[in-house]
Amino acid sequence: MAQVDVDPRTSAVAIIDMQNAFLDRAVGFRFAPDALAIVETVNALAGAFREAGASVVWVQTTSRPAREDWASLRRLLGDAAMDFRAGVLAAGSHGHAIWPEMDVDPRDDVVLKYRYSAMVEPGGELQTLLDERGVTTLHVAGTQTNICCESTARDAMMLGYEAVMVSDCLAAETPELHTASLTSFATAFGTVVESRDLRFTTA
Repeated sequence: MAQVDVDPRTSAVAIIDMQNAFLDRAVGFRFAPDALAIVETVNALAGAFREAGASVVWVQTTSRPAREDWASLRRLLGDAAMDFRAGVLAAGSHGHAIWPEMDVDPRDDVVLKYRYSAMVEPGGELQTLLDERGVTTLHVAGTQTNICCESTARDAMMLGYEAVMVSDCLAAETPELHTASLTSFATAFGTVVESRDLRFTTA
C-alpha cells in the first residue's frame, strides 16, 4: 500500500482496551490471544506518534456500578454475565488495568469509556480531548478489532473525523473476526493501513 501522510498537528492515535481483561487469560473475560502478539507493534506505533508530537490516548473500557446501566447489554448477556463483566471492568480492578507490558508514557492521555465505542456518549472524554486539540484524524489501534475498535472508528467517522484503522496494531478473538471487521470498515467508513505505511509530516 502507498504511504499515508499523518499530520501530527491534527492527528491522534486511540489505543483501545489493551487491558488485563482482554490480555490476561486468567481473568476469564473475552481473552483475545492475538492481542498479546501486537503489544510490541502497538508500543512502536505509540512511540512514533509521540515522537512526532501527535496525541497518544489510551482508552480503557470501564463499567459503572449501577446495575441498571446499559440495560440493553444486560438483556443480551444476562444478569450473571453482565455482573461478572461489571466486576472485571470496574475502575481500580485488576481487569481494568492496562496490560503491564504497554509503554504508557507520562505525556500520554488515559481516558475511560463506558460503551463499546469511545465516541458514542455526547461530551465523552475522548471526543472532548480530540476537539480541544484540534484533532481531525483519529487512528485506532488495540483490541478487539470487531467490537470496541471498529465501533469507535465508525462513530468517529460519522461525527466528522477522518477514521483510520491500523491493521497490524489491532486484534480480535479470532483472525477471521479481525479480517472481516477491517474488510467491512474499509467499504464505507474509513481507511485501513499498516503502521509501516504511516509517514509523519513536519509539524
